[in-house]
Amino acid sequence: MKFWVFVFLLVSSVGQAHPVSYKDAVSLVSYNTSEMNEILLTYSFTSNLAVAGTYLRDTTSEFYIPRLNWLVKRWNNEDSQGNIYFSAGSGIEKFEMKNYAADLFEFSADWESRKYYIDFDHLYISRSHNKNILIPDQHYNFTKVRAGLAPFLADYSDLNVWLILQAEKYSYKSNIEMTQFLRFYIKNTLWEIGARFDGGGAFNYMIHF
Repeated sequence: MKFWVFVFLLVSSVGQAHPVSYKDAVSLVSYNTSEMNEILLTYSFTSNLAVAGTYLRDTTSEFYIPRLNWLVKRWNNEDSQGNIYFSAGSGIEKFEMKNYAADLFEFSADWESRKYYIDFDHLYISRSHNKNILIPDQHYNFTKVRAGLAPFLADYSDLNVWLILQAEKYSYKSNIEMTQFLRFYIKNTLWEIGARFDGGGAFNYMIHF
């Protein structure tokens, strides 16, 4: 049983963009739409603690924020896993060639098996200015909820395919944006191709080293 738990942990660490992975793991993650780009480079000191750098571009502002990611709680079952994570960091927001202080806090939780998964993520950034009229809220909030289904089960070394539905909400927008994704991953590489319900596309990828 311990062997299968280990295999599941290995597969899930690739199948999900977890803030903390196994000891000494390095991961590169990128989320991209026509309005937003986010890049995260993460190094896990242990299976519970990681250091990361975040680059976020959204509606003409750019954020550069180093952070610490902490695995608060993990539940391991023979064929499923649940996780709670918390992240915090402090960096800068770059707007019109000037730098302003910005603090980041993020909470995320997920549950996954080899066939199903759900994920909740809330990002909060405390900004020191409100001069960007496209981001009028000085306190930036972004919430994302995802649900996924694997139409068939494949081995770790084979191509895995997932169907994913994502809902996201920005504090400075009144609408909830919906995106449908096709996720593919094989071994240490994952990529997603998405189409938003209101038009536009999305592309995400993750690589573990």
